[in-house]
Amino acid sequence: MDLLSNFFENIHLSGHFFYGGKLHGTYELNKPPGTTFIHIISEGGIDLVRTGYSNIAVNNPSVLLCPITCKYKLRSNKFSGSNIITASFDFGEQMGNSFPLGIHETIIFELSELININPIIDAIIDEFNKHDSGRSKALNLLFEYVLILLIRNAVDKNKIHKGVLFAMLKTKLAPALNAIHDSPDKNWTIDNLAQLVNMSRTKFSEFFLGSVGVTPIGYLTSWRMKRAQEMLLEDIQIKVIASSVGYGSQAAFTRAFLREFGQPPSEWCTMAKVSNTSY
Repeated sequence: MDLLSNFFENIHLSGHFFYGGKLHGTYELNKPPGTTFIHIISEGGIDLVRTGYSNIAVNNPSVLLCPITCKYKLRSNKFSGSNIITASFDFGEQMGNSFPLGIHETIIFELSELININPIIDAIIDEFNKHDSGRSKALNLLFEYVLILLIRNAVDKNKIHKGVLFAMLKTKLAPALNAIHDSPDKNWTIDNLAQLVNMSRTKFSEFFLGSVGVTPIGYLTSWRMKRAQEMLLEDIQIKVIASSVGYGSQAAFTRAFLREFGQPPSEWCTMAKVSNTSY
C-alpha cells in the first residue's frame, strides 16, 4: 500500500517553480494560506529570520523545507549575495489551520547529509541554469520528487515524529488512514476504523491521537473539510459536495463547515477565490 502517493494524489499536490537567482538583502514571501516552500541554497550564506526568535544562519549548502505554519524571511548574509532556487507546494488552506501534517517549523537539511538527494539537487540547479525548452515543467517534477525524499528523510531521522506524514510512514495506521482518504463519504466510526488495523476501540483511539495528534473523528472531519474546499473551488454544487464527503444533507454539511471555518460554504468559496486571484 503506497499510502504517501495516494495521499498526494488525493490532495492534488503539485510543485511549482517559484523563484531562482541571486538573493541580495531580504527575501519576504507573500504566500497564500496553505503554501509550503522548498528552498535550495547551493552555497549557504542566508539567515532564516523569524519574528520573536533568534535568527538561524544557514552557512553551508542546504535545502530548507518551510511548512505552512512557519512565518519567516530569508536574508543574505554575504555582500556578494546568495544563490537560491525555490518551489512552492499548495497543500490548501485547511491544512494550514487544523490539519495535522506534523511539520510546524522549518527543517534545514545540509546537503552533506542528503547523499541520495544530491543528484536530484544537481539536476535542478543544472535545469535552472540551462533555460532549455520545458524548463519549468522539468523543475516542477524534480521538486516534487525532492519533497518526497525530504519527507522520507525527515521521518527516518525523527525530524518529523508526529502527524499524518509520520503516521503513514511509521505506524500501523495505514489501513485506517487510507480508508478515510479514499472514502470520506462513508459513515466511519471509531469501531470500524479500529477493526481495519486489528485494534480495540480504546487502543486505536489512544494510538491514533498519540501518532497523528488529533482524534480519529477529528482527522476524518479535517479530511472531509479539505476535500470539500477543493470541490467548492471547482464550483461543484453544495448538495453534491455534502454527499461526497459523508453528510446526509446539505444542511448538515453547512453546519459542519460553519463550525470549522466560521463561514458558510458559499461565503468561504467567494472569499477564497478573491484571495487566490490577488497573488
